[in-house]
Amino acid sequence: MRWMALDHGTKKIGIAFSDELEILASPFEVWPQLGDVTLIKLANLAKDEGVQALLVGLPRHKDGAESGTAPLARAFGEALALLTSLPLRFGDEHLSSMEADRLLGERGVRPKDRKAKLDAAAAAVILNDFIQDRRATKVPVAEPGP
Repeated sequence: MRWMALDHGTKKIGIAFSDELEILASPFEVWPQLGDVTLIKLANLAKDEGVQALLVGLPRHKDGAESGTAPLARAFGEALALLTSLPLRFGDEHLSSMEADRLLGERGVRPKDRKAKLDAAAAAVILNDFIQDRRATKVPVAEPGP
């Protein structure tokens, strides 16, 4: 199944994709968060890329409770699922940016260049974690959008 993962932020959206076999999670791009304009662009991208399901990262605190911005990410994901009629899942994004920064550093990306790539890399971390959990627990895909 080809997934599109989003690291939702109030200013930027990080985008990543999986391959259809759910082996690789690859960063794609970082887009500005422009509300409905971004939703429409993401819906078009999902169609163009042959996406079969959506994954949106939910910000959480260390104790696992959703952070104050989680409802925004949840609403954004639900709106995109409704627009695309694609199944929607939510993934834990706790520490994904830290892990993404570490991975970019390991790959030799200079610190000043990491900022532009960080949100897409974080989306790939969220997607990779989800794929690994899905593989281990056989998590089913949710029903099409709300």
